[in-house]
Amino acid sequence: MTLALTGSWLSFSAGLDKVGIPIFGMSNIGIASLCTTMNAMPDLAETREITGLLVALIGQTATQISHCAEQCGLSMVQASALLQIDGSMPMRELAARLGGHASSATGIADRLAARGLVERHEDADDRRVKRVALTPEGTATRIRLTTCMESAHPPFARLSATQRRQLHDLLLAAIEPGTDLREAQRQAAKLLGSIELD
Repeated sequence: MTLALTGSWLSFSAGLDKVGIPIFGMSNIGIASLCTTMNAMPDLAETREITGLLVALIGQTATQISHCAEQCGLSMVQASALLQIDGSMPMRELAARLGGHASSATGIADRLAARGLVERHEDADDRRVKRVALTPEGTATRIRLTTCMESAHPPFARLSATQRRQLHDLLLAAIEPGTDLREAQRQAAKLLGSIELD
């Protein structure tokens, strides 16, 4: 998996690929905890400053996403789930993309299904596996959501294409070689409390 710059995802220059996007449900408590922890590291002033800037960017982007989710009548977590569903997918995969457990994804899917945005069914080959897919109304809502997000002028839009590529490369260089980015994002989501049942 690679970091990508895609307009519809509005994370790091609009997209850490189609992963759970921890910023969607990152709680204020999670952000505050991260900042407090970093401030408690007296010998790492530069690290604190860089982390603070990254958290500020995440917060700014999350605010824009929250506004778009609200316009579509969704919570941040519901919006994240709606964006993560590809075709008919197992509930476990949705949970993994959201950085949580299957039980969390089930609660989110229940709320989306109650609104007619997704439908769930048994896997044709394994009745123990539950699958989830967007309904036509869910697809239309996702299009409205992504259209809003793409027109929201994310912070990274203020950077040139060259600057975005440089930022991408610098962030990637700062990550420990061999790191599974998807797993690291899931762990960050858990640590920062990004999965919240609404």
